[in-house]
Amino acid sequence: MFAEERQKKILELLKKNRRVSNTELIKKFGVSGTTIRIDLTELEQKGLLSRTHGGAILKEDPVFGEDSISSRREKNRERKECIARKARKEIHDGDTILLDSGTTALELAKLLKDVNNLTVITNDLQVALKLQKYHEIHLILLGGRVRTSFECTVGGMGIRTLEELSVDKVFMTTNALSVQKGATTPNLDNAEIKREMMKIGNRKYLLCDSTKIGTKTVCSYAKIGEFDILFTDDQITPEERKSIEEQSVTVR
Repeated sequence: MFAEERQKKILELLKKNRRVSNTELIKKFGVSGTTIRIDLTELEQKGLLSRTHGGAILKEDPVFGEDSISSRREKNRERKECIARKARKEIHDGDTILLDSGTTALELAKLLKDVNNLTVITNDLQVALKLQKYHEIHLILLGGRVRTSFECTVGGMGIRTLEELSVDKVFMTTNALSVQKGATTPNLDNAEIKREMMKIGNRKYLLCDSTKIGTKTVCSYAKIGEFDILFTDDQITPEERKSIEEQSVTVR
């Protein structure tokens, strides 16, 4: 197992149990104590956990940076597919929807080929390339400056277009979801266009896998209570579900 994969699993354990011991990790991964200490040190340097004597505890609302689309595409793929299947049930013939940029939004786009007379607005280049193949979908691609490594458009051109539009349903994505800070993204331009997207929907949905819950990035674009439904995977903890539902948001 590569160090990156092992560290990811360590974070998943922390997210579930809030703390881990070196002994537990040595036994689980079959590696030396030195290897585990290196893993925990690297994760601490990234701000994702706090070292303790003999182990580590989860850092509350750790701050994450932004990975490129290519590096995120296969990450948590099964969870994203699960979320997409749940969200697909909210989309019906004749709807006008907005799909935010992101890999989970792309998984949802793949499920739309059998919807009739569907209008989709998006700023995601890969989503647009997928949807333009479907004859029953009327596609509007927002213009603007292309964030090359992230395959989406941002900036004033797209924001001005959004000001003239309204949709039945908005399906948003997020880099992180904090009870205190809400849905966040590391990029200011991304946050600005996401805020405008939120304004144009009658119903607002958030697509967010459970690994992002309890984390945050720099720029908040919406509070949790602004969403009608959070679509996530089955790994969300009872505590996380409760804290979100207390803000009048349905969790599915």
